Amino acid sequence: MSSHWDFSACHAGVYYGCEHELRTSSSHKMVVALQKYLPGQVACLQEGGGFVNNLRVWENLILPAWYHESVSLPVLEIRVAAALNQLGVAREERLSLMAALPASLSRAQRRTLALVRTLVQSPAWLVVEVEWLAWLNGAADIHCKEAFAALLRQCPALLLGAGAMQHAESLPLMSAAIIEESHAVA
Repeated sequence: MSSHWDFSACHAGVYYGCEHELRTSSSHKMVVALQKYLPGQVACLQEGGGFVNNLRVWENLILPAWYHESVSLPVLEIRVAAALNQLGVAREERLSLMAALPASLSRAQRRTLALVRTLVQSPAWLVVEVEWLAWLNGAADIHCKEAFAALLRQCPALLLGAGAMQHAESLPLMSAAIIEESHAVA
């Protein structure tokens, strides 16, 4: 694994991949490098949702955008409502869903809400676990599929996990000259 990936050479709508799980050091290094390249602009779609268990769903949905963008709560409420509308979440279930703890949710709800969080965040890059993508391509409803397709048209995606390279290209590497130049500047 190189730590000199050229994220700037990547294109919207394209999956770039790594056969390692998100929790491995190889993938972790890749995601950290991506986050350093675009701080606060990377959203993760994890198989289990990636939620903080002691925070309510509402808090989990707004946390990345609030932390990285310092957006006001009224603006975040509008973004969450828009994302829930886009994904077709019924109005009558929203209040109980927003007040719930992640452990009380079904796996499908956590996966759907991970997409809500991503829509609220408006990322420049997506990090997607293979298992989450398998759910999306299989059991997810049409609203989730359409929302993800729209996101993917706007940004590249890093696909992580066993079988990722069946659906993805390798991340481009920086040229030796660019690496030398970056070391000379540092």
